[in-house]
Amino acid sequence: MKKIVAAGVALFLLCGCSSLNKNTVSYQKAKWDASKYYVVAGDGSSKKAAAQKALENMNKEIASHTLAPAMEFLPDLMANAAVKKTWRDNESAGKHYYSLAVLPRENAQSVLVPTLNELDAQLGGLAQQFSTPANPLADLKIAYKMQPLVEKRKAIDEVYQFVSGVNQPYMPETFAPYKTTLKQKMSTVLVGIEGEGNESAVMVSYIVSALNKMGFGVVEYNNPAKVITVKLQTEVDGYYSQKVNGLFWCTSSAAVSLRDEENEAVFSRFNVSQRAGTTRKADSLYKSMQAAGEQAAEEVATRLENYLKNK
Repeated sequence: MKKIVAAGVALFLLCGCSSLNKNTVSYQKAKWDASKYYVVAGDGSSKKAAAQKALENMNKEIASHTLAPAMEFLPDLMANAAVKKTWRDNESAGKHYYSLAVLPRENAQSVLVPTLNELDAQLGGLAQQFSTPANPLADLKIAYKMQPLVEKRKAIDEVYQFVSGVNQPYMPETFAPYKTTLKQKMSTVLVGIEGEGNESAVMVSYIVSALNKMGFGVVEYNNPAKVITVKLQTEVDGYYSQKVNGLFWCTSSAAVSLRDEENEAVFSRFNVSQRAGTTRKADSLYKSMQAAGEQAAEEVATRLENYLKNK
């Protein structure tokens, strides 16, 4: 009886193995240890086409997880990839092939880790240059030097996490303090804003948003801790069109000045003006003020950054 049962089990296993389709991509990929290898498939009408497609697909997948500051590493990562398996699809009526491109994760890490370590060292050197006691504008110049290094470090770390397959950042205990320090130094540069004139609050809101994106702290105009002042005087002019019945035109404009409180000097002045026309006065006013606010915010951000970097 035992021999009959054993024979039945053996037959079942044999049938199970014989029914397993070893011709599929999933089966062939499963042969590779995912913790050690990054594997991507491709297919084509010939062995060469399938192999090329597998490498192209890998390149696209890595690129989709790679931000601009880290794109320079893509060729080196792909240089460590190779086609390791190509086979014909037996179930296809015509000639159809599959290929697997394989990238050893350890090799991929070795491409990225030296630069990550180098960036951490550079950030550490810059962080040591911050003044004691802190000087917002002097420290800001150092922070501006740190900013592109932090962005590059973050970008390389993203692709590192992807190709390593662990979804864990590289040495966060080293990098995190630099990110925090950069954010703190940017936020200690306080900018006071004063808006006067018709609907000035609308335009002020756009400028505040632009300054927040830059990382600066925004305070009331009368705050004594401010180091930069943005002042704007707005005007609104509205009239009905003489050519189109019911069309109301509105022009929103502003005179804007930027002042360095430490040196007690205005370092930039400019004017913005935008016009919009609708059948409703309120809509024309809103659209023209919105357009003028966006223009003013962009100018403030550009002029302020250029001044602080070259001060």
